Amino acid sequence: MKMHHLILGLVLLMFTACGKKEKSSEETKSTPDQSIPVRVVSISSEVVSIPVQVSGIVSASNEARPAFKTGGVIARILVEEGTHVRKGQLLATLNLTEINAQVQQAAEAVAKSKRDLSRAKNLYADSVATLEQVQDATTGLSVAEQSFQIAQYNQSYSEIRSPISGKVVKKLMNQGEVVGPGTPVFYILGDGQADWVIKSGLVDRDWARLRLGDRAEVHLDAYPDRTFVAKVSQLADVGNPQSGTFDAEFAFTGSMPRLAVGLIGSLNIYPKEDAAHPIVPIDALVESNGNSAVVYVLQTDNTVKRTAVRVGQIFENKAIISSGLSADSKVVTSGAPYLEDGSRVKVIN
Repeated sequence: MKMHHLILGLVLLMFTACGKKEKSSEETKSTPDQSIPVRVVSISSEVVSIPVQVSGIVSASNEARPAFKTGGVIARILVEEGTHVRKGQLLATLNLTEINAQVQQAAEAVAKSKRDLSRAKNLYADSVATLEQVQDATTGLSVAEQSFQIAQYNQSYSEIRSPISGKVVKKLMNQGEVVGPGTPVFYILGDGQADWVIKSGLVDRDWARLRLGDRAEVHLDAYPDRTFVAKVSQLADVGNPQSGTFDAEFAFTGSMPRLAVGLIGSLNIYPKEDAAHPIVPIDALVESNGNSAVVYVLQTDNTVKRTAVRVGQIFENKAIISSGLSADSKVVTSGAPYLEDGSRVKVIN
């Protein structure tokens, strides 16, 4: 009887175990794997120069606005607008009638002062004139001689000679007009290969990255199919109060076509970089908006983290990440558009 009960208990135990196994199998079948299949890549790190992109205006580094030292009536204008001039070339002269009279008057004053001094010395020798009178006559002669030098100097600068070699862009005065001292008569631009530059304004962050001599690629609207090379030649140490930027100047290198002041261009400036930047395939970028984008970074528990990054530059189907990622991370490429923060993934590389 006892043996009968023992056998019955064993049979019931076997049926119970089988039932649990079938139930467990059914539960496993009813909860399929929710992981999203993706491909991931490891982030590489390279030293890449992220360019500074700005716009600029062509100008001339060598320019002049010559003027007369003294005022007067313009007697001759010897060049016209568009004329190429050499350094030292005569450009204009004043009517010398008044200036020559001033020189002659100063010369006569010198001659009179010499006679006065000679007479005072003779009278002093005869004890008629005092020493003070001799000293006054000596001072009078010195003042007259200096006035004569001033008149001669002004006479020599009653003409305008070009201070630079270049092109007369603008003639500001005409023959017969009365001109004041220091009033510009011409506007001259140096037009040699070394005279052309392109000027731009830099924001604080870009100004801090650049150094003198950094290379730049220039694209001019006037020559859309050509790329010109320039280098940083000047960086302002004081911000421009009107624009709020720092003025920068870039000197063209190599042969240049015909240029004009005011041409518009865009620049890609390549600073000398020493730091390495993370680089990812552009397939890893989602929700891109300008320089901002989102990537999904693989976590150790096979989930992904939504990470905002800043894109410095895109080249050859790769993106240089300027901030937001570390070089030891892995990012999702294939399958990234279907993810959200915290999604569980299955790597199928």
